[in-house]
Amino acid sequence: MSTLTNGTYEKYGVQYATLTLTDGDYALTVTPEKGGMATSFTKAGEEYLWLRDKNFESTDRPRCGIPILFPSCSKPDGGVHIFDGAAYPMEVHGFADLLPWQVKKADDAAIELTLAPNGLTKFVYPFDFLLTMRYTLEGATATLALTVENTGAKVLPFSVGFHPYFSVSKLENVAFHIDAATCSEDAKGEQPAAVQPITLTRKEGSADSIRLLTGVKTPMVLTDSGNGHKVAVAFDQDTFGKGVLWQQDAESFVCMEPWNGWANSVNEAGKHEELDPGQSKTFTWSVTIE
Repeated sequence: MSTLTNGTYEKYGVQYATLTLTDGDYALTVTPEKGGMATSFTKAGEEYLWLRDKNFESTDRPRCGIPILFPSCSKPDGGVHIFDGAAYPMEVHGFADLLPWQVKKADDAAIELTLAPNGLTKFVYPFDFLLTMRYTLEGATATLALTVENTGAKVLPFSVGFHPYFSVSKLENVAFHIDAATCSEDAKGEQPAAVQPITLTRKEGSADSIRLLTGVKTPMVLTDSGNGHKVAVAFDQDTFGKGVLWQQDAESFVCMEPWNGWANSVNEAGKHEELDPGQSKTFTWSVTIE
């Protein structure tokens, strides 16, 4: 049974309220004001998530912790979504990770946060919705469940995903254990069959490395021979069928991400989620650390 504690994160003169679930040696911390995201997951005090302090303290898009991606994953073609013939600007990964979330409930059982539309969201996404993010911790496993509810009068189009940053010693020490149908560096065009083992290596002259996976089977697992970490990302295959591996050169993290849409999916018929007025859908996945 987990227990809840309240705390603060403070650095460089900036302070945020935090909520932490603890179960034995394991602790999961959530920071509602910073995109409602999980910002720490530890085992006996050892950190398994990666946090870039300067980025965390700024208003820049968070490249740390576990950002929530809504209403799109990555950046749509031309940086816009087209709704009813009109173009609406959309930055990479949407806006849920940029906005403060409200605490709906926080106790020993779970942390629940909500995000509703405001003037900014209506400017880029002309829909009514309610997002509820629920965090639970049971031993070494943190479960994250995002519920999307259509509170408006028209169909709600969207994609969702999560962008966990896992702390690693260095990329060369990381091995992946992933079963996927395809693996490529570009989601457009015919996708090549995945070869085994799936690897993520630095590409000469590039600032980052990426692998885009389809037909991914749960779980996706990484092991790090340098720090001894093992991380398993498990998910509901009915709602998450895509995965992303990403690493930025000279940084000590690897992202292993469950997605259910690609960059332009919201613009493409049949390639994104749609909810009728009054409907809701929950997207559940988990992280287990060893």
